[in-house]
Order: sequence, then structure tokens, then C-alpha cells
Amino acid sequence: MSAALLTDAARRELLPTGALRLAVNIANAEMAAETSPGRFEGKAIDLSRRLAADWSIPVVILPFASGGAILGDLEAWDAAVLAVEPSRRDRLHFLPPFARVDATLATLGRSDISTCLDADAPGVRIAVVRGAAYTVHLEASTAQAELVPFDSPRDARAALLDGTCDVVAGIRSTLAGLARENAAVRLMEDDVLCIPQALAIALGKPNAQAALDTWFAARAEPAAL
Repeated sequence: MSAALLTDAARRELLPTGALRLAVNIANAEMAAETSPGRFEGKAIDLSRRLAADWSIPVVILPFASGGAILGDLEAWDAAVLAVEPSRRDRLHFLPPFARVDATLATLGRSDISTCLDADAPGVRIAVVRGAAYTVHLEASTAQAELVPFDSPRDARAALLDGTCDVVAGIRSTLAGLARENAAVRLMEDDVLCIPQALAIALGKPNAQAALDTWFAARAEPAAL
């Protein structure tokens, strides 16, 4: 892949500071996890390394506590790896998905709730994260349970552990980590949502959008990353 595909006009739109500031959601460990101070690993990081190598550009990883936090600070970053959610397309241009993650529910062992469908019942309080793709889905599909929003996945998980909520929603791999740390936590076997993940940029950057679309279409399949 030639760096020449990044035209001067696209470079000005995509790299206003000289480096690509890439926002990642470190609550989604499959995409990005901080393995040591300032060092990140995951599928989003693999993708960013490929882009950096193909275009010979520096990439700065900007960690955020949630997808909602990324959306709340559009001016801080040039590109982001986010869940593809239709309600976000009024602000963002998404490339095709390069990975998928599962969102599910977790409860405590003493609960009678055994499936995600069981959780939608009167009196059940489900901890969710503001702005998360699975939260948007639950807001549209939940008929009887009460959704209790929190600012971060950490706060939502704490609400389950301290009894504030009966159930917590989250990325399956993240909730599995919580279950490893606390034997009382039990994950549902089914999922709330399978969430496509994609690179996104803010609307209004046509040259950068065209360059990224061309780069993504020409790259190897995700399995080769």
C-alpha cells in the first residue's frame, strides 16, 4: 500500500496535528487493552499499526473509558474504533466492520435470571453505560425492566456487585473477566447483541473519508491482520 494514497487534502483533514489521534474504548478489551502504562494491545491496535505502516504516519492512541465518552469528545480525536450503531451515522462515517464483539448480561449467582430475555421483567434493574451500542439496543427492546444508566462500565459493574442493580450489561469478554474475579458473578449464555466494530471519522472530511475507504478496500482480509 503506497503512502501516496494519502493526498495532501486528506492529510490536512485526517492529521491536523501531524499524527493520527486514534480514540479507543479500553472497556472493550478485545479491541484495546492497556497492557502496561502507555502500551496497548488488541484488534483496534493491530488495525492502527497496519494503517501507520501503509501510510508511514505516526499514530497516537487515546484511551477512553467507554464508547459514549468517545462520542462526547469528538474534537479530541481524528479517528476512532467504535461499535457501528445506526444512531451514530448523523455524526460519523464508518468504514466496513473489521471485527465483531458480543454483548451480554451478567447477574449474581443467587438470581433466578438465567437468560437475557429473563432479565426483561418487572422490578429488574439493569445497569447500562450511557451511549453504548448495547444500551441503545436495550432501550429499544426492553419492555418491563428498568435500565439504570452509568457513565462508565466500571460504575455499571460496581452497581451489580453492591446490589444497586440486579443485572449489568456489557461486552462478554469484559464481563467474563469480572466473573473470574468474583465467583458470585454469572454470565448469561445468550447475547444481547453482536456488535460490529469499525474505524470511524467525523462527517465533513470528504478527502479523508475517500482515502480511508480506498485503503480499507485494498487491505488484506481481517483474519490476516
